[in-house]
Amino acid sequence: MKIRLLIGIMIVLSFATAHSNSTSAQAQTPIHLKVNDHYVLYTYPAAPFLDKKNRLLIPLQAAEDILGGKVTYNAANKTASIDLLDRNVTATIGSPEISVNGEPMTMDTVPIMLSNAMFLPVSILLKDTDAKMEWDPKRGLLKLRHDSFTESPVLMRFKGQDLAQVIDANAFDLISFDWDQRQGVLHINATYKSDLSPAFKQIDFNPMIVYSKGTYTVDPYSKPGSFHKVKITSHGHLVYTMNIDTIDADNDYIKYITSVGRLIQ
Repeated sequence: MKIRLLIGIMIVLSFATAHSNSTSAQAQTPIHLKVNDHYVLYTYPAAPFLDKKNRLLIPLQAAEDILGGKVTYNAANKTASIDLLDRNVTATIGSPEISVNGEPMTMDTVPIMLSNAMFLPVSILLKDTDAKMEWDPKRGLLKLRHDSFTESPVLMRFKGQDLAQVIDANAFDLISFDWDQRQGVLHINATYKSDLSPAFKQIDFNPMIVYSKGTYTVDPYSKPGSFHKVKITSHGHLVYTMNIDTIDADNDYIKYITSVGRLIQ
């Protein structure tokens, strides 16, 4: 009887451990978008994600706030109009048919509605413009680059606070993040080149948190007294941790989380 009870307890514990590991793994959200030197971790109401067609989707508002476009949305017909880099795109939720500068085109995927926000493929906004798009299929990361992006409503706030002397703007590759909203803790997982031995004061992730009411915080490593820590989990891998202020979702909430991954002096 005791042996059976012991075996039963061991089985329960093994399931609990497996569930705990599974939950921990699921908590990690992959980072799929990089705009200039900024990784885009979170865009309200959900992080950028890949759909079933392997297309990267972002919320409509992010096309204005992060890429600097002008967007309008007609709730009656569920259609959005986006002006970006001298190009107008209109798209409708659930339809592959779009219009680019008045010319009809067909996508291989469709915009969707998620948590009362329209999400649409980034590529349709930038195709045939002078913006650079680089897709890393191994990482599932889309890298976008254009001088005007730095002047977008979100990224220009970072520009105004950035006083760091940068040695390498791409020293760290940000892979995933885990944001515990109840505890107000953000973990960012990153890799770095095997020949790099960064000192603590040289690692600059500089996460920027933008809130719904327009306020924002930037937490650089060069700022005395700011709370952050780095743990080297294995050679070439680290975890960055910082506290984020608790937000009252009814009055103010986090709209964007971005971060760089630099080596500074």
